[in-house]
Amino acid sequence: PDFIDATRAAFELIGKPWVIENVPGAPLHDPVELCGAMFGLGTYRHRLFESNIDLTAPEHPEHVAKVTKMGRPPVAGEFMHVVGNFSGVAEARAAMGIDWMTRDGLREAIPPAYSEWVGRHLIASVA
Repeated sequence: PDFIDATRAAFELIGKPWVIENVPGAPLHDPVELCGAMFGLGTYRHRLFESNIDLTAPEHPEHVAKVTKMGRPPVAGEFMHVVGNFSGVAEARAAMGIDWMTRDGLREAIPPAYSEWVGRHLIASVA
C-alpha cells in the first residue's frame, strides 16, 4: 500500500519540520533527488526527498562510471548497484559509506551521507 499521502498529512498536522524519503517514481511533491556521486560514493543510488523545509540538492555530477552488472562484484572504476542479492558485501559497504550493515540492510539503506545532508538542512531550519 502507498502511505505517502497519509504520512504527509500526519506530518502537516504536527507542524514541525519533516522529510519523506522514497525511490524515483514515488508520488512525492516537488522532491529533490540525491545521488551517491554528489557525495563521493561508489554508487549512484538515487533517492527522492520531500520536505516542508527548503531542500536544495547539491550539483548532480554527470554519471561517467560504469555500473557493475548484477550478480558480480565491481571492478576498479565501476560503481556498484546495491540491490537484491548482489555480490560483494564488503564492496557495497565501501560504495555506500556504511561499514556495519549486512547484505539485507545494505540493499534497503539510505547512505549516511544523505541522512547527514538532510539533517544539516533540518537543523538549519530550526536554528
